[in-house]
Amino acid sequence: MIEMADFYTKYYKSLEGATILKFVEMRQANYADEFPVFLVRFANGLESEIEISQDTEGNGGGFIFGLPQPA
Repeated sequence: MIEMADFYTKYYKSLEGATILKFVEMRQANYADEFPVFLVRFANGLESEIEISQDTEGNGGGFIFGLPQPA
């Protein structure tokens, strides 16, 4: 369980210093409700869309798709 906690800590830390540039759209995701999509610029200058979901399966909890994978 500690490995997952470490992964999520590193994963969500990539949001530190990020700037939301714009709201893109509400996007339908695999038979689920629509999720909000934002264009963000990370502190390292890279831009990406992030999608706010309930969880990694899209059915509960909370998860953000589109963040860089931790090293």
